[in-house]
Amino acid sequence: MVRFMTRIGNELIEMKTSSVPLGEWLADSFDRGFEDEGEAARLRLEIIEGYGVPFVDFDVAAERAGGSVTYTRADYRIEADEKITAARVKVHDEFALKHALMNIYSAFLIRNELGLLVHSSCVVQAEEGYLFAGPSGAGKSTAALLSRPRMLLSDEATVIALPEGEPAALAYNSPFRSDSRWDIGESIPAAPLAGMYVLRQSGEVRTVPVKAADALPLVLNQVFVWTVGADETRTVMRLCRRFLERVPVRELYFQKNDSFWKVIAPHGTSEGAGGQ
Repeated sequence: MVRFMTRIGNELIEMKTSSVPLGEWLADSFDRGFEDEGEAARLRLEIIEGYGVPFVDFDVAAERAGGSVTYTRADYRIEADEKITAARVKVHDEFALKHALMNIYSAFLIRNELGLLVHSSCVVQAEEGYLFAGPSGAGKSTAALLSRPRMLLSDEATVIALPEGEPAALAYNSPFRSDSRWDIGESIPAAPLAGMYVLRQSGEVRTVPVKAADALPLVLNQVFVWTVGADETRTVMRLCRRFLERVPVRELYFQKNDSFWKVIAPHGTSEGAGGQ
């Protein structure tokens, strides 16, 4: 049995599994060693191997009934209590496990109104986070790779905290990675977000502010969320508005080189990024 405590964002989570391959994947993907901090886990996960079939598509069926919530995809099933404090996560393989964990963690953030898990990459420049978002193929991973040697907090799913009474939205080092493993953010666990940039590949480099009326659907479309009722939908909308109160949104027209940094952070230097 593999059992350990990890921290995602600012939240302590307990994970356990009797599967050797899944245990190895978890140990490689998540920080460990938080057992002695004297803090109780806010979310407890039991991970079980052998469910379903290999990946078919991204469609997830979310249901609430009898004080529990379920999320079902062809290659995973999550059975959680309604407050998202504990869940059984049944998966087919490691790929399914990563997506199931993104699902349950996003639900946990939203149910507790802590923040959002956003489909994006996030790079640190001069101790501030810059979020790159857009539809599939827009260039999120490309923008991250072009940003070397700046610190990378995420390349697929950014963990964003929206603490009450705080002026900033905080981007945390994300364990939900695609394939970029450089500078995983160990020396700076979180950075205040300076802006969200919706990517547009172009022959020119410039930014255009997004109108307030257009910014909400742009942010909402990038959130990993599978709602189980109108009340949860309202919570997601409320969190997105809280995000927009703190983070400016702009379109970024960019080329496949790092010249866009001269536009979005003209006074920063890559050498000073993230305190490196």
